[in-house]
Amino acid sequence: MKIEKMRVNHLENPLCFSICPLSFSWIVTDADGSRQRWARIRVAECFSCQTSMAEDSFWKQAEILFDSGEDAAADSMDYPVSLDLKPRTGYLWEVTVMADNGESASAMGKFETGKMDEPWMGQWISPKIEEKSENGLQQAEGANQVSTILAKKFFMDESLELSSGAARLYICGLGVYECWINGKKVGEEYLAPGYHSYDFHLQAQTYDVAPYLKAGENEICIWLGEGWFKGRLGFDGGFTDIYGDRLYAIAELYVKNEQGEKLAVRTDDTWESRVSPITFNNIYDGEVYDARREYWTDSLTEEQAENTLGGSAEALSEPAGKPGYGAVELAAPERCGALTDRYGLPIVKKDSFAVKELIHTPKGETVLDFGQEITGWVEMDCDFPVGTKITLSAGEILQNDCFYRENLRTAKAEFTYISNGKRALARPHFTFYGFRYMKVECDVPVKADQFTAWHLRSDFDQIGQIETGNAKVNQLFSNALWGQKDNFLDVPTDCPQRDERLGWTGDAQVFSETACYNMYMPAFYRKYLWDMRAEQSILGGSVPNVVPRLKQGMVAEHGSCPWADAGVMIPWNVYQHYGSKTLLAETYPGMKAWVDCQRKREEAIEGPHLVKDGFHFADWLALDNEQPGPFGATDPLYIASAYYYRCADIVAQSAKILGYEEAKEYRELADAIKNAIHEKYFDENGLCVCKTQTGAAIAICFGLTDAQEGEALEARVKANKDHLNTGFVGTTMLCPALTATGHNDTAVTLLLNEDFPSWLYSVNLGATTIWERWDSVGPDGTISAEGMNSLNHYSYESIEAWMYGYVCGIRPAEPGFRRAILEPHPDQRLHYAKGRLETPMGLYESSWSCDESGKMNYSFTVPFGAEAELRLPDGRMEVLTAGKWEY
Repeated sequence: MKIEKMRVNHLENPLCFSICPLSFSWIVTDADGSRQRWARIRVAECFSCQTSMAEDSFWKQAEILFDSGEDAAADSMDYPVSLDLKPRTGYLWEVTVMADNGESASAMGKFETGKMDEPWMGQWISPKIEEKSENGLQQAEGANQVSTILAKKFFMDESLELSSGAARLYICGLGVYECWINGKKVGEEYLAPGYHSYDFHLQAQTYDVAPYLKAGENEICIWLGEGWFKGRLGFDGGFTDIYGDRLYAIAELYVKNEQGEKLAVRTDDTWESRVSPITFNNIYDGEVYDARREYWTDSLTEEQAENTLGGSAEALSEPAGKPGYGAVELAAPERCGALTDRYGLPIVKKDSFAVKELIHTPKGETVLDFGQEITGWVEMDCDFPVGTKITLSAGEILQNDCFYRENLRTAKAEFTYISNGKRALARPHFTFYGFRYMKVECDVPVKADQFTAWHLRSDFDQIGQIETGNAKVNQLFSNALWGQKDNFLDVPTDCPQRDERLGWTGDAQVFSETACYNMYMPAFYRKYLWDMRAEQSILGGSVPNVVPRLKQGMVAEHGSCPWADAGVMIPWNVYQHYGSKTLLAETYPGMKAWVDCQRKREEAIEGPHLVKDGFHFADWLALDNEQPGPFGATDPLYIASAYYYRCADIVAQSAKILGYEEAKEYRELADAIKNAIHEKYFDENGLCVCKTQTGAAIAICFGLTDAQEGEALEARVKANKDHLNTGFVGTTMLCPALTATGHNDTAVTLLLNEDFPSWLYSVNLGATTIWERWDSVGPDGTISAEGMNSLNHYSYESIEAWMYGYVCGIRPAEPGFRRAILEPHPDQRLHYAKGRLETPMGLYESSWSCDESGKMNYSFTVPFGAEAELRLPDGRMEVLTAGKWEY
C-alpha cells in the first residue's frame, strides 16, 4: 500500500503559489484493501522544507499546527484545512491512511508560502530614459526599449554555506523575463510571469537560487522583453502597450541558515541597465538576437567591438560610462493590479524533436521538417564567423512542396541570430511559435543535427490514454492530444501560431471536458477562471470573448453564447472530473454572476425566460447553412437559451452541493427557462423545431426533451449521407447524443468516415493536430482560400470526451470518479479499445476486444476507495469495488 500524488491545491510540493483556501489531496495505490477506514493529516512548520522526509523523529519534535486525528470522513480528493500561514515559510504535511483490511501507509509532502500580504522591500525599477551619452552613443533606451537587462552586483559572506532551499528569489518582470545569476539561467521556467489579466493582478514567481550563488562577488541580471504586457496583441496589426509602455522588474533575494535570514539583494535605484542583445521581440513576430552585443561578459576582439554599436575595443573595456550601460529609476506599473503569489503554472520545456527531414524545395529553400506540429521554439548549435546571420521562419504546412506561412496573417514568426564568432546554443527568449516546419536562411551551410525543436507548455501532465485497433483513430487521438498540449500555454488559446493566440472562451468551453480527461487540469483552470472572474467584475458579470480581455477592438466584446457560457461550463466540468468542493466554491461567484447577468438582460425585455437578443457565435463554422459565412443554420437564440438553461441548472446544483440557500431560487429559474424553451422551440410531439443535427444534439445532451429526438438526429445524419455538418457547439455533443439514444453505430460511422467532412479526413492528409475548419486543406493538399485556417485548433478535438466516456465507457457517476460508470460501447469496426484514466481516486481502466469468433472480452480496473456501476451491452449490471475485473 502506497500513498502517491500528494497535492496541495492540486499541486505537488508547490513553491510559493497562492494557496488560500488551502486543501490537501492524495491517492492510494497498491492496496489489498478496497477502501479507506480513516485518514490522519498533520501539518508542521519546517526550515525551508528541507527536513528529511525519512525523519520519523521530526513529528516528535515539531510544533504541530494541525492534526486531524483519525478522521473517518477524510476526503482524499479535497481535504480543506484552515491555518494561519506565515509568509515565506516552509511547511511539511503528512497523511496516514488506514484501509478496511487493516493495512496502512504514510507519506509526507511539502509546500511553501510566498510573499502573501507581506510588504515588498524591493522596489519596481525600470531603465532610466536617456537621450544620448557624452560620446554620442545611445544608452539604455528607457521606456521605448523592446528589451533590456537590469543588473546588480552583490557580495556573499565567504563563511556562509547554503544548502538547497536556503536561498529564495521572489521576482516579477514585465512584460516577460528571465533571471540569470553568475551567468546561469535561474530555474527551468520560460516566458514568466506568463499571460494573465495584469490590470487585476501581477503574479510573482519564487526560485530556489542556492545552487547559483557563490562566496564573494555575485551578479544578478534580469532580462526583460515585451511579451503580452507591452507587445502587440490582436487582429489587423493589433494593439501595443495594452498594460504598460515600458519594462519593469521587482525582486528580493533572501538567504537563510540556522543563524537567521538576510535580505541579500533587492531592486532599487542602485541597479544598472544594459542594452540587451535582443534587439527585437514580439509574441507574434519573433525575436532578433545580436550576440555581438554580449560585450559586458568578456573582452572582445577589435573586429567584434567594431560590430558592436560602432564602438571600439578600448572604449568597451572602460568600467564606467560604457556604451549600452545606463541607470535605472524607480517606476511602478500604473495600469496594473497588486503583486500576488502566483496562480499560473510554470511554462516549461516538455518534449524535444530532432529534424525528421531536411528539405530542399523547388524554390531553393532549406526547410526543416520536425514531423509534428508543436508550440515552442527551435534551438540552434551555432558555430559561425562573427556577423553571420541565420533566420528561422515558422510554418505549419508546405504548399507545392515549398515553404508557406500566409495563413499566419501578419505574424512574422521568425527568429534571427547574429553570431559574435563564438560557439553558442542559440534560442529565443521572449516569444514562441506554432510550427512543424522551419525555413532556414543563413550565409553559411547548415546541417540537420544543428537544430532541435522544443515543445513548451504549462507544466501539467497527461492522465488519460486511448488505444484502438484502428491506426487512423489512434493518430486522431494523438492529433487531438497535441492540440491540447500546443494550445495550453498559460491560457487555453485558440491557436499558437498566427496573430491571435488569445484565450477564446468558446473554444475553451467546448473542449474543457476533453481537456479534463486528457491532462490533470485543475490548477491550470484555477488561474484561468480567476482572470475570468476579474474580467467579469467590471462587466456586470458578463464573460468576455477572450480571457484575459483586451480592452480594445472586437476582442473586447463579451456576453456571446456559447463563449460566455465558459464561466459556468468550465468550472462544472472541472468539478465533475476532480471533485474539489473547495475549488467549486472558489469559482462559484463567477458562475452565479454570469447567470445573473443573463437573467437581468432577458428580464429587461418582457416575455418568457429566454435569450431574446444579442450577437451570438452559436454553432460557429458549421457546414449546414446555405448562406455563405461562418455561422451555422441552427437558430442562435435557441442555442443561447439552451445554454442559459444549462448554466442556471448547473448553478442550482452547485449551490445545493455547497449548501447555499439560493439553490432553490436557481432551481426555479432553471425550470422556468426550460418551460419557456419548450413553449417556443419544441412542437406538439416534443421535438425540437430547429431541425438540424446541432438542434437535436443540444436537446438530448442538455435534457430538454424526453421525446424521440435521437431518432430525429440519426435521420438527419443519414440524410446527410452519414456525415456531420456541425460546428463548434454541435460537434461536441453529436456523438454523445447519438450513443446516449441508442445509435452508437451511427456515432462510430461518423468517427470512421475518411472523406470530407470528418475527423479522419485531416488524418489522411498528414495532419498531426486538428484544424480550425473541416476543410482547411483540400484533398490536393492546397490550403483553403476561405481564410481563418489555423491547422492547430482544438475545438473539434472534443470528440475525445466521447471516446473516453462512451467508446471506452469511463464516466463520472459522482464528482472526481469516487463512483464511476463503466459502460463500454464496443464496435467490431474498431477491433478493440483500451482506455486508461488517472482520476483523483486513482487509475481506472476499461478495455474491450473482439476475437475471431465474435466473442467480446472485457477488462476493468477500479481504484482504491472507489466503486463503479458496470453496464455491459448484454444488459448485465453490477457494482464493482476496487480491483481488477474480467468478463
